[in-house]
Order: sequence, then structure tokens, then C-alpha cells
Amino acid sequence: MQRGENPFDEPRRKLREADPASVAQRAGARWEPAGSEAGRIVLPVLSGVAFISFPDVEVEAQRPIGTFTLKLLSLLYLANTDGEPPSGEWLAYRELPGARFYEPVVRRSVEEPLAARFGRDREGFLQSCQALGGTEVDFGDVACSFALFPQVMVAVILWLCDEEFPPRAQLLFDSNSTHHLNAFDLRMGAQDISSLMMKAAGEKG
Repeated sequence: MQRGENPFDEPRRKLREADPASVAQRAGARWEPAGSEAGRIVLPVLSGVAFISFPDVEVEAQRPIGTFTLKLLSLLYLANTDGEPPSGEWLAYRELPGARFYEPVVRRSVEEPLAARFGRDREGFLQSCQALGGTEVDFGDVACSFALFPQVMVAVILWLCDEEFPPRAQLLFDSNSTHHLNAFDLRMGAQDISSLMMKAAGEKG
């Protein structure tokens, strides 16, 4: 992306040059044609769906997923996915290709705030995860996995506070996640998941 360029421009260019039905198939989404060249892709995002209209390639999404970041990531995912399904193998963020540089940011802006907010609140953690479409998985003291997009699986693990240890949180990603989004984009997705979990907890509290 060139300096000063709208971050939506590059994925829009790619998608305008692509066959939207093929894009939808690779992405695990649905193509709904509405004429010779017009239509929309219906893309699952966390607990909701984003609608990407063609040929203009505009994104519409309702709360809670209608954030700037998730709209941008929806286009980046569609423009870059190669269709590789999740492997079922989980990796720490730092183990993903190109992720080590951003690891301190993920720890500081995602993992530490989640631990601080939910380290004594197991039920609040589960409720916030479920509000975003999370499913409980067997890691740590409590954990949930999310389909950020159909082929991009993310897990949040929480170790609760006790008399000896402070709370701790960790993010895991399916090992095939970088077939669809790069490490920087996955970092942005993780930050939005964390932010939405905090917001869901605030609304319930």
C-alpha cells in the first residue's frame, strides 16, 4: 500500500479483477448473483455476516462486527485467501510466519488486558466469548475458539488468578491462518476480538 492510500483500495482492486463466485468458494462464503456482473458475497464473520457487494466491492455489516477493522479484514481475507482449510493444529502467535515482530504488541494490547479483565471472572469470559460466536475448547482453565472467518480459527486461553499465580491469557491461531491473512492482519483481528469481548462484558455487567 502506498503512503496515504486508503487501506481498502488494494483489496478492492484485487476483488474487482476476480471472479466473485470463485472468491466466495475459496473463502467458505456464499455468492448471491443479482444480474450479469452484480451480486454479493455473504461472508460469516465471528457471530454475524458481512455483505460484500459487486462490482463496487462495498462492505456492509451490523453490530457487533461492523467495525472498521473487521470490514477491512473481510476484504483482505477475500482478496488473499487461497482456500486452504484449517489444519486443526494450534500455534502461538509468535510461531506464525512474520509474527515475531508484532508479538509484544499482541501481548500488551490483547493478552494482558484480557487476563486483567477476566482473570477472576470465568463465567464473564465464557459469556463474552459466546456473544461473539465462540465455542468452549479444552485449554488452560477455560478457553474458547472463534471462526474469525470461515478458514481462520482463533482461540483465547485463560488461566485464572489463584493464591500463587496471577491471571494469564494467550492467543492461539490455526497453523494455516497465514494462508488467508498475514501476521499483521491477524494481529488486527485479535485486537478486535479482544475489544469486542471487553465491550460484551461491559454490556452484561
